[in-house]
Amino acid sequence: MMMAARSGPVWLADSPATTGRLRLNPDALGVLAALSGPLRVVGIFGPRQCGKSYLLNSLSGSTDFTVSSDDCFKTPIIFMSCLPDPQDPETTLVLLDSEGFEGDMQALEGRSCSPVFTLCLLLSSVFLYNTWGPVKCETLDQLLHMTFLTNLVTLPTDEQAKETFLPEFVWCVRDVDLVMTFGNIQLVPADFLDSVLNDIQDQQSPSGFVCQIFHRSRMKLLDFCRPKANVEDLVSSSSSELNPCFIKQTETLRKLICRSKPKAFPDGHSTNGRELVTLMEQLVDCISNGSVMDLSNVTEQCEPVDNTTTVSLRDQSNTMNKVELSDHLNAPLEDDHSKKALLLERKNPMVETVTYLSHAERGSYIPALRPKDQEPAALEDELQVRSEPVVMQAPICLIENSTKNELVTNQQALNILSSIKQPVVVVSIVGMYRTGKSYLMNRLAGMRKGFSLGSTIQSETKGIWIWCVPHPEKKGHTLVLLDTEGLGDVEKGDQTHDTWIFALAVLLSSTFVYNSMGTINNEAIMSLHYVTELTEHIKVKSSRENVEETMMEYARFFPSFVWAVRDFTLELKIDGQKVTADEYLENSLKLMKGNSARIMYSNAPRECIRNYFPVRKCFVFDQPVYKDKLKIIEQLNDGDLEPNFVKQTSKFCSYIFSNSKVKMLSGGITVTGNMLGNLAVTYVDSIRSGQVPCLENAVVALAQIENSSAVEKAHALYMRLLEERVVLHTETREELSQVHEGCLKEALEHFMDHSFKDEKQRFQTDLMERIKEEYGKKCHENETLSLKHCTAVLQQLWHNLDHESYMRPGGYSDYRVQVDSLIQNYRDTPGKGIKAEHALETYLKDKKELGSSILMADRSLTERQKQLEEEKAGAEMERFKADVAKKEQEELAKRLEDTEKAHRENEQQLMEKMAKERQAILDENQRMLEQRLQEQKKLMMEGFDVKAEAMRSEIQSLKHQIAASQNTSRGGGCILL
Repeated sequence: MMMAARSGPVWLADSPATTGRLRLNPDALGVLAALSGPLRVVGIFGPRQCGKSYLLNSLSGSTDFTVSSDDCFKTPIIFMSCLPDPQDPETTLVLLDSEGFEGDMQALEGRSCSPVFTLCLLLSSVFLYNTWGPVKCETLDQLLHMTFLTNLVTLPTDEQAKETFLPEFVWCVRDVDLVMTFGNIQLVPADFLDSVLNDIQDQQSPSGFVCQIFHRSRMKLLDFCRPKANVEDLVSSSSSELNPCFIKQTETLRKLICRSKPKAFPDGHSTNGRELVTLMEQLVDCISNGSVMDLSNVTEQCEPVDNTTTVSLRDQSNTMNKVELSDHLNAPLEDDHSKKALLLERKNPMVETVTYLSHAERGSYIPALRPKDQEPAALEDELQVRSEPVVMQAPICLIENSTKNELVTNQQALNILSSIKQPVVVVSIVGMYRTGKSYLMNRLAGMRKGFSLGSTIQSETKGIWIWCVPHPEKKGHTLVLLDTEGLGDVEKGDQTHDTWIFALAVLLSSTFVYNSMGTINNEAIMSLHYVTELTEHIKVKSSRENVEETMMEYARFFPSFVWAVRDFTLELKIDGQKVTADEYLENSLKLMKGNSARIMYSNAPRECIRNYFPVRKCFVFDQPVYKDKLKIIEQLNDGDLEPNFVKQTSKFCSYIFSNSKVKMLSGGITVTGNMLGNLAVTYVDSIRSGQVPCLENAVVALAQIENSSAVEKAHALYMRLLEERVVLHTETREELSQVHEGCLKEALEHFMDHSFKDEKQRFQTDLMERIKEEYGKKCHENETLSLKHCTAVLQQLWHNLDHESYMRPGGYSDYRVQVDSLIQNYRDTPGKGIKAEHALETYLKDKKELGSSILMADRSLTERQKQLEEEKAGAEMERFKADVAKKEQEELAKRLEDTEKAHRENEQQLMEKMAKERQAILDENQRMLEQRLQEQKKLMMEGFDVKAEAMRSEIQSLKHQIAASQNTSRGGGCILL
């Protein structure tokens, strides 16, 4: 049951017949504006005394709304009641009860009442049209107000926007018992609704307007039996006294409402109460000056216009506690409600703003944030890349040391990464402790505070910390900052731990920043001995392959390298000539000549840096402030820092933003936040189990996770698109087939975009099998619904035949005339679907015994004539069977054709994907070739001809790989499916 509503709803709007103008109640507007959203708004409309208020009370489990009597409201009016949604505590259920409408719905009255009807319709996310039976066009045509709707508003021209903004249309037919079975065929109310909608001839009639305005997929019909035999004491009756069938039918409506989407504007974002209030004010204003309100730009009309203004009603409502809000909702309704009415003038839209730090305060980058009430609907589509990046207010630990002195990942950080579906640019920083690493990372985040700086000789950061912010220059990307604990902390006394932190920073990042103090001298380079141990702590290939791993293979995976030299006090000169910071770095990395153990030991880290990190950059930084202010540096503005340091920091940040690449895996695989989290788990698990992290194994494990997810999401996308784009039943098989083709294409594209290394197309095959099964189910559902609908149509047509009247001499001839006319009317009825002939054949077969009885009772026919009539009827049935068999053969052929088309689409997209993968490998090999040739040239210029010659085999191998890739791309290879 729904949670009990507060007693005494407030009246929201009315339209006196004397003026025809729409009046709004300011008290009710205050209540509505206090609702932050999302909102499910259920409006009900219909003639008097047909049980609207009682139905709303049954839904809410209350007696809030007054069940109307003869002397009840004569003026059209809307009452509003708000209560928590029992299925979703974050959502508010708003019930709108309209009163004061005559049962005959005369056109003249329709004109004066249309503003209230229009308001009820526009506010609703579910619109209930409540009437007595029967289910026929004439009943739907009582809704004359539909024909005046376009006199007051212009609906969005975009079909998707119109469907998003307008409510679901639910026709509640009271005190009727629909016959829901025919033989073994179970009918549903939708079959009867289809029958009515297909009978509509005049598109300018109210029923015609209903069909034009509401999409068929958002129209429902629900039937309700009488709640109890004696309805005079209905209000005071308990649920145990009600008809169980009525309770079940009410529960069906309740579930329909709970499954409905919250009220949304045409752009798709869920509205809040304040926006609905603005919508109402806009409508009143348009009615007052005789203009037509354009709903195409309703979002802009209800948006804040002054971002420095603070919201009035909404901010006030945030200070109201539940008791105050309850009192507001329980405010007694005055006898003369018009005393509280007010014809509102247009007001400035109410705005909620968020105050941000200035550009100078934030540094070189300010993430783009939006006011809360302007954010899109909270429903996150897992099938699409997020348009808005995750914004963390502060960093958290990603990898830390457990109490057992083992590296472990932090689940909270992994959860954040798993929510990032965007490509990530990952920047890590490593260096000796107390060298200012965290300060640089805070500046990259656009903040003065964040990563802990500390001010003592102890290492402040422990493990690896992560901070995800929107990328300032690459739209649709997330910048992931990794700050590591300081290396060489004597208190740890564990060099192995430092080596693993170093290795993990290299493995996870796309840009690796090494931070040191002073100068790049031999001592500084030797402190980077961790780089010489990378091959002992990272493997490229799986151990199953006995292949020597060259430095070139590591360079494929490793990030670009940036050396940040802090507190640099020297001049950038070499042999008296000014040089750039990059030239200073390259000069420091030159190999020392000689073959002694000391020289080879000194050259080892230089060679590793040059070979592992072919893309290198250097930045030097002056001391930011005098020593006594270093401990409060995060509290200082840029104006308090040394100007050169501020300039150098700005250049550093600008380079990182512009040049840091998206994190990639070998083969051109783009890494998302979710994938980065899985990589971190894989690497840490390997380390904890005593193994060496293997890049190839990590990619294979990641492919299993990502490909499985891609199958699930592509499958879900196919089902969602199919549900959205086709309304069953379809008139022909081709309609469903064409939609299936489009949905299959998009689902495959999604899978191709989010999968990689799908060996032997195992995951793709799984997806195709799932889609084939879903399409088969949809085809079967299409056939079933068509059969049910056709049966309902036949039942209605057959219902007009008075069988007993043909039990007379000459009756059979008259009966056959009527049956032939019925068959012709049936065939002339549109919208029957693909089972039209099958349903007719089955129905006539079922009625064959009745025809035989009438024939036997017709004494005016001779036995011979009866025999001929039987033969004629039998021949007709055979023709029906033949038509059905032909149709089924055509359906089978179409299914086979659909299967063949699906195979071709699958093959085409696979070939396109493989071509892209080959191109990515080719580009990677060309890039590696250029880098190896440059390194070879440098070695030769430095006089290391032997080392340069040793690179020849690597270079030749790359050239062969490039030639092979180019040959395959020209058609020299083959593809096995």
